[in-house]
Amino acid sequence: MHERGLSENEVAYKFFRGRFGEMSILPDELQRWSCPQCGSKKIVEDKRSGEIYCSDCGFVLVQKLLDESKEWREFGDEESERRDRVGSPLTTAIYDYGLSTTLETGIKDATGKVLSAEAMAEAQKLRLWQQRNRAYSSAERNLQVASKTIAQIADQLKVPKPTYVRAIQIYRDALERGLVRGRPINSLAAAALYAACRDNGIPRTLKEVAIASGLKRKEVARSYRLLIRSLENKMPLSDPTIYVEKVASKLKVGPEVERETLKILKEAKDKKITAGKDPLGMVAAAMYLATQRLGLQLFTQKQIAEAANVTEVTVRNRYKGLREALEGVKEA
Repeated sequence: MHERGLSENEVAYKFFRGRFGEMSILPDELQRWSCPQCGSKKIVEDKRSGEIYCSDCGFVLVQKLLDESKEWREFGDEESERRDRVGSPLTTAIYDYGLSTTLETGIKDATGKVLSAEAMAEAQKLRLWQQRNRAYSSAERNLQVASKTIAQIADQLKVPKPTYVRAIQIYRDALERGLVRGRPINSLAAAALYAACRDNGIPRTLKEVAIASGLKRKEVARSYRLLIRSLENKMPLSDPTIYVEKVASKLKVGPEVERETLKILKEAKDKKITAGKDPLGMVAAAMYLATQRLGLQLFTQKQIAEAANVTEVTVRNRYKGLREALEGVKEA
C-alpha cells in the first residue's frame, strides 16, 4: 500500500482511501507499509493518540486520525443513538435534518455570571431573529409547519417514533415533487402519517387520524389517495389481525377469544373475503363469531361495535357474511 519515497500527504491519502473505502483497515494492510525514513516494515497504528508510526525509528506517518468509535459502551439502540461522540445523528424528522443550533434560555452567561436586564433583552432579541431565520426558503418553512403538525397528531395517537419519522419522509417526498403547492398542509400531513402507519403496520385507522387532526375523514382520504398515486408507493393491504388486540383490550376478553378471532380472520383471508372491507368491522364481526363458537355470551353486537368504533349495522352485515362464507349458514 505504501512505497518508499511517498510523501506524508500521499501516505495519508492512501490510508484514508482504504479506511473509508473499505470501512476498516486490516492489520495485514499495515504490514505492507514501509517507513519512508528507515524503510522498516514495522508500522503500528495507535488508536489512542490517533497516529500511525514506525516502531523502529518512531517516524510518524499519519497523525490526528479521527476516532469514529463510541465513547462509552451501549446496550441498546437508544443508548447507542444518545452516546454518539459528535452529537446527534442526522434525522429526517427535523426539517433541517437537525443541523441547526439553538440559543438556549437562561439568566447566566458561559462563565456563570448573571446577565443584566439589557443583556437578557438583547439575547431574547437574538433568539427571536434566529428563530425567524432558521428556515430560509418557503419549502423549508412549509416542512417546518408540517413537522409540527405531524408531531402533534402522532402524539395524540401515540404513534412510535419510527413511524413518525417515516411520515416526515413521505411528506418531504411530496414536497420535493410539488404536491403541496395549493393544498392544505394539515391535510397532507395527516395523510402522510396515515400512510406511514399503513406502511409500518401500526393499527391506526383513517378515521382516527382524521379525528386527531381535526379534519373530515373524506378530506384526509383525498390527500392520502393523492400521495399514493403521485409518489407511486405501494402500501400493504390493511390487515385486520393487527386490530384484534386493540379491540380485545377494550372489551377485556380472554386470550382464547383472541386466538379464535385470529383463526377466523385467517380463514376469511384464505377465502379472500376480507379484501375491500373495513378492517375494524371485520375484527368486530370475527370476535363476535368467536364468542358464538366458544359458547360465550360476553357482549352484544352493539357493545362490540362501540369498542371497534363502527356501526352496529356494519357488525351485523360482516357477521352474516362470515357465517355464510365459513360455515355455510345463511341468515335472513
